[in-house]
Amino acid sequence: MRKRNIWLEVGAALIIVAGIQGYLARNYLIIGPGPVQKLEEMVTVETGNKDAQGAFLLTAVTSAPAGIPSWIAALISPDIDIARRSQEIPKGMDLERYISIMESLMRESQVVAGAVALERLGFPVRVETVVRIEAVLANSPAKGILQQGDIILAVDDRRVATADEAVKIISRRAPGEEALLTVSRQGKIKRLQVGTGPHPEDLARAAVGILVSSSLTYDLPINIEIDSRNVKGSSGGLMFTLEILNQLDPVDLTGGQLIAGTGTIGLDGVVGPIAGVKQKVVAAERGGAAYFLVPMENFDSAAKIASNLKSIEVIAVSDINEAIAILDNISRRNNGTSGE
Repeated sequence: MRKRNIWLEVGAALIIVAGIQGYLARNYLIIGPGPVQKLEEMVTVETGNKDAQGAFLLTAVTSAPAGIPSWIAALISPDIDIARRSQEIPKGMDLERYISIMESLMRESQVVAGAVALERLGFPVRVETVVRIEAVLANSPAKGILQQGDIILAVDDRRVATADEAVKIISRRAPGEEALLTVSRQGKIKRLQVGTGPHPEDLARAAVGILVSSSLTYDLPINIEIDSRNVKGSSGGLMFTLEILNQLDPVDLTGGQLIAGTGTIGLDGVVGPIAGVKQKVVAAERGGAAYFLVPMENFDSAAKIASNLKSIEVIAVSDINEAIAILDNISRRNNGTSGE
């Protein structure tokens, strides 16, 4: 009889464990450091050269459904985060559609990176965009005001050309402050005042709670091919831009160093904030990078995690011009020269 009770207790325990495991997997994701890849292996520029003495590195994060072991690991490790699935994939949106939006943002970042790099080198470029609301999140302050399919023309009366630009303008206010969005809906122009809330990645930044993407038509005078290798989203924009410049510019922007980084890029060359910066700094350090370029908005978080690492320096950048100046300074510092 006692043996039977033991088996009943074991069975009940297994059912409870399976229930907890299933609940965690359905509702939470584990976010950790991802792979580090050399950009010269991902980017090929027509008439460009891959002769850098160092390398630019692209960092990424990994996400996987939570389980009991990974949940415990996340509680112990400072570079692993637990995120509600609804923070990453909006409630009611199927995974395929979410992935499609992320792939669209990746394509946008590649085109914009090419346009910024070529324009900086004096080439004529043409890029036209339409910024579209793909989803209004269930807990969005804009629910009932903004609609899926709205075309965003301006934020706070500032014209926006890409999804990234719209997000950046909104995020620069304190959570709770309203934003003015000018949208086109079924051919009619509407000016809509919407509330904001705290951004899931940074509670000090504002977010409206929408997913946006861009449709682009463009004409670039030089063919640029980028193999994103299953990396999605727009956070590679800055590093794509630097790699394209490096393959076309006779000056080696790497200065012989391994330089990682992250950040979106706008058509104006401004670098924007990203998610998962903590994990990306750790990934960069593990990948051997000596330097990590990071958007201004993410600098504090990146510097905090870097202070616990041995051999990586985090440097904030605001736009592509500042990034180039910083790279020049790194090169001078490591090659025994100095600027003015």
